[in-house]
Amino acid sequence: MVTTSEQPVAGEDETPPAPSYEPMSVRTPALIVLGLAVFILVGGVVAGIVTSGSTPTFHLSHVTLSDGTTVAVSPATERMRAIEANGEPPADILGNLGVLTGSTVTGVVNSDQDAAQFDRTVDLTSTLAQDQVAEAYRRLLTASNWNVIFQGPAPQGVSGTTEVLAKKGSGDGFYWETGVVVSPTTPAGSTPYTIEVFETPDGN
Repeated sequence: MVTTSEQPVAGEDETPPAPSYEPMSVRTPALIVLGLAVFILVGGVVAGIVTSGSTPTFHLSHVTLSDGTTVAVSPATERMRAIEANGEPPADILGNLGVLTGSTVTGVVNSDQDAAQFDRTVDLTSTLAQDQVAEAYRRLLTASNWNVIFQGPAPQGVSGTTEVLAKKGSGDGFYWETGVVVSPTTPAGSTPYTIEVFETPDGN
């Protein structure tokens, strides 16, 4: 017996197989949005660290006074470390301050007592004359991108003291000030002076 295979009759409908496909998951757009949100968040954190957390390198090695005297300066982070507390002053404030090389630290005053906005002072002495110390700090602060807002007789303190007051914005969102108050040179040739660093009360 001969067996023949059945062939489709011409003209008869032939239904092609349905194409296979994967339906788009509703999770895909959500994952994309989540990924973008994480990227933006991480970028913002990194930017904040770069702005206020990095310690700038104090670039000055000396300043030259109007009388031709060259005064060596050092980063304040070396001589003023004792005033640091709880991340203050910010790195971009203390890191842009200098101290006259050769100055001797004689004391530290904590005015805020951890109960108010940061306000602390370092007491020092220098062998330079009073006018030289004041001029050196004016030049140092200007060269370090501080805005010197006052120079003259100190509003407070012993008679004959002079002050250099400067202001600078920080990456922490606040303005900070530093005041250098220089006392008259003693008969022994020593010039007492102070460097006060404080956050402005109104933040600007």
